[in-house]
Amino acid sequence: MFFRKGGSLFVHGVKGFSSHAPKGVHSSWFKSQLDSVGLMQKISRNQLQKSLPSTKVYFNKNYLQDSRKVHDSLVKVPAINVSGDRDVVFQSGVPFTGKRDYFKQIPEGHPELLSPQERLNAGKKIVHSDSVVFARGGYPSNNPLRLYKKPFHARIFSLAGASFENDYLHSRLFMLDLYNPAIKQGTPFDSLFKGVPIDFSAAKKEIGNYDGTDDLSRIRLGFTLLARTGSGVYYPTFRKDSSVIFLTKPYFRHQLEDISMLLSATNESAHEAGKPALLKATAVGMGFFAKIDGAYDIQHLLFPYYLRAYKKLLEEHTYPWVAQIEFPVFNELQEMQFDGVFEDYKGPVKVYRTRRDVLEFTEQEIEEFTPCLVNPSDVFALTGNEWGYGSVEAMIGLNSSLRMDQVHHTNPRILEPENHVGVQIHPDYSAELVKSAELTSGSSLKV
Repeated sequence: MFFRKGGSLFVHGVKGFSSHAPKGVHSSWFKSQLDSVGLMQKISRNQLQKSLPSTKVYFNKNYLQDSRKVHDSLVKVPAINVSGDRDVVFQSGVPFTGKRDYFKQIPEGHPELLSPQERLNAGKKIVHSDSVVFARGGYPSNNPLRLYKKPFHARIFSLAGASFENDYLHSRLFMLDLYNPAIKQGTPFDSLFKGVPIDFSAAKKEIGNYDGTDDLSRIRLGFTLLARTGSGVYYPTFRKDSSVIFLTKPYFRHQLEDISMLLSATNESAHEAGKPALLKATAVGMGFFAKIDGAYDIQHLLFPYYLRAYKKLLEEHTYPWVAQIEFPVFNELQEMQFDGVFEDYKGPVKVYRTRRDVLEFTEQEIEEFTPCLVNPSDVFALTGNEWGYGSVEAMIGLNSSLRMDQVHHTNPRILEPENHVGVQIHPDYSAELVKSAELTSGSSLKV
């Protein structure tokens, strides 16, 4: 067994911010979870000596201005968070038993938890590690667990998607209705709304009697539309005057920022590895997060914009160390949407869809490429989140060293400023990477 009480392997020679960890937060529960699921027996000390130092955090400088903000975004979170803050376990291992709106009321600057606005800002980062992958699958009914005879390293990029499961995160950022009649201004997200109506009355006037324009869209639920009362209750309706209006252009710009950062980080990581990347572009924010109020699925509305962000960036910018991008797609609607978006694609990077597991790579692919994959994470939980095969993130966390590499309890390197890479997104959505939070823009790499 490589891991002793106190975690000496993980903290040796590391200058962490442990003195600034939230009060009442202890690493013992998290480490006991690693032991209980057998992860500590499946990964060797030698493998961790390579994976642990590989951690980096890429952060959009418009939303997270410095390494202290990055540090807080990694530390001020529960251990587990599922169902839109309905089922939460704190880092001490104690389950949350309070009222549902507790997390909605967290103020900015809280010593232990992120406020809703801080959570929105914290989502504009990517956590990277060169992690050990020893298995794939784990869903007994359709994708059973398969161990690799020879474990391999893969570059894992943890990116949090937009979450519409409650009314105080991305719903208030990208939706207008009677309950949310105007988009709050004076936040780092203001630039997303340039030229787009940000109050319900103006949006209704612009969209008129149509289902959608280039900037706005009503949300179809089959034959009906999604509406919302002034008290916040969602319901289906045939009336367009009371239906929710989704701000599609700001959402697309949001995706462009994140995917630009992802592609630039992948390009840099593959360059460092010395082999071009094969990136598994998992659908981020298209599962549980895409259910408004945990009930109304809008995946059909969101997924095309996720795809279009890749298409636009790959056609307009250059990523010389990204050779191929594989989109794991598992239902017919998404397959049709993918084919429709990429039917006239003209970029230099090979793009295709499969139904393969996100952790599935052939021996030939591992030899020829730098295996890379997107982990669809939750910004308000430790990386890996729940401890069962209940989500793609949890599956990745149980089949690799992800939880050791990207969680500060086992890898305090993740909190060090020298492992934080600032990213400046330009108006054309090209990305400029700054090698350390303290470097000036003159010492940066433009991609």
